[in-house]
Amino acid sequence: MATNIRRHKPAVTNAISAYFLHHLQSLVFSLGKIYQAPATTIMTVAVIGITLSLPGGFYLFLKNIDAMAGDLRSSSQVSLYLDLDLDDKRARALAQDIRSMRQVESIRFIPRDHSLEEFRQNSGFGKSIDTLSSNPLPHTIVVEPVAADTFEIRNLVKKLQSIPEIAIAKLDTEWLERLYTIIEIAKRSVTIITILFACAVLLIIGNTIRLDIQNRYQEIIVTKLIGATDAFIRRPFLYGGLWYGLLGGLLSWLIVEIGYLAISGPLARLNLLYQSEMALITFSFHDFIILITSSTLLGLTGSWIAVARHLNQIEPS
Repeated sequence: MATNIRRHKPAVTNAISAYFLHHLQSLVFSLGKIYQAPATTIMTVAVIGITLSLPGGFYLFLKNIDAMAGDLRSSSQVSLYLDLDLDDKRARALAQDIRSMRQVESIRFIPRDHSLEEFRQNSGFGKSIDTLSSNPLPHTIVVEPVAADTFEIRNLVKKLQSIPEIAIAKLDTEWLERLYTIIEIAKRSVTIITILFACAVLLIIGNTIRLDIQNRYQEIIVTKLIGATDAFIRRPFLYGGLWYGLLGGLLSWLIVEIGYLAISGPLARLNLLYQSEMALITFSFHDFIILITSSTLLGLTGSWIAVARHLNQIEPS
């Protein structure tokens, strides 16, 4: 019994080795096949790369817009306009009370005289303002909330508005909410576009593999006559689709990176003009892995569909 077990183990090991060896041979063989047809390979990979670069570019565009909108959300401020009859001492005491609130990060107190002077210098109505008998501007407190969530900020505004000395509590975030709604619509649109383009890649690779199967019709017939299984014949075609998907994904990544590199020059000049530090977000390593993995799986899936549909139709007569 022990002798039979020892004889059985090498047989199993050899079978496993032969299985993986054939997969490796099929992988290299399929790469050689697409290398021997450069025109077909270049056109197929180019179409796949361009197709995948469109949703990839939209994804990065939304990622940059979302990052900028996040910065705007985090800088939301509440402007508090106090009653006109509130003197400077009471206004400053109220500012200190607001500063001690748990929901408040920091405050900035703007005296009414300072506001009037700033308005006189920047508005161009200095002479007209000098004719006023009294200062029409109130004391102002600019509040920086702790929370970045709009719901919590609105609760803070309601709480501040209930203070008798505060005439108006203004939170101008409606435009920001509109922006986030537009971004959410754009995200869903990009998801739909990505699904449609993924289906297009499946059709492109499936049609390429179908043509390859037809061109090798006689070879498949002979291979089946000598006893080859469908799995044995299927592997080179599956790996061919895998190569198309992998190369197409790399090309799409390269196209998007070149596009964003072309934008970086004008962006640098824009930063210089506006003295800002806005920077483009490109593909991270995680995004790159997802892109390449997705394109490779699309290639493998497209070739599997084509092989499953057309290979079974080829039988020796």
